[in-house]
Amino acid sequence: MSHPLIPEHQRRIRLKFRLLAYFYDSFDLPFIFDRRTNPRLVLAHKVPNAPLSVLDVCVGTAIGSMAVAEANPKNRITGIDLSLDMLALAQEKIRRRGLRNVSLRQMDAANMQFGESAFDVVMVSFGMHELGEDLMLSVLKEMNRVLRKGGKLLVMDYARQGGRWTNFFFSLYLRVFEPRHIFRFLEYDWNEILSKSGFKIAEAESSFFAMVISATKVN
Repeated sequence: MSHPLIPEHQRRIRLKFRLLAYFYDSFDLPFIFDRRTNPRLVLAHKVPNAPLSVLDVCVGTAIGSMAVAEANPKNRITGIDLSLDMLALAQEKIRRRGLRNVSLRQMDAANMQFGESAFDVVMVSFGMHELGEDLMLSVLKEMNRVLRKGGKLLVMDYARQGGRWTNFFFSLYLRVFEPRHIFRFLEYDWNEILSKSGFKIAEAESSFFAMVISATKVN
């Protein structure tokens, strides 16, 4: 059974992204210099261009959803987020791009208003690290519920890599902008976490200070 986000966490998320919404996209600037290591594009190309129903959890300003929509015009993408500020910006960007295969809804990721097995693919980009471990497991179990059996889960989030000085500046960035548990998050055993949530990892790929995990729903 899923559990809605606790009110304190909801307030923290809404306040954080109300403050960050208007320059949130600037955090993606380091990704644009090399398309081969851009994690948004790595994730987008793991979704087949077929008539699939795709759920983007913690859609934010829809950077990930738009990458998938443009790479895979046959997909039907639904993005959900708790922050109305982020969703408003996302809707305007989608309108300007003329994308007709993306729709948005405000929703609690731990208590989704979708039926069981409603989606072929569920994805989340830079959203898992915002949640404490227990809440993250609740969200993953809810993602499992709305994903069809055999369907694909795609998780993209922070990962350490690079040299000593690069990791120093990366760690400094995380201390300033991310929650206090971020360094614990970087040590998670994703095989164990996803197994607890009914998934099996099929592939894990490194990109620019991120990982893209592909997993399959097994129960």
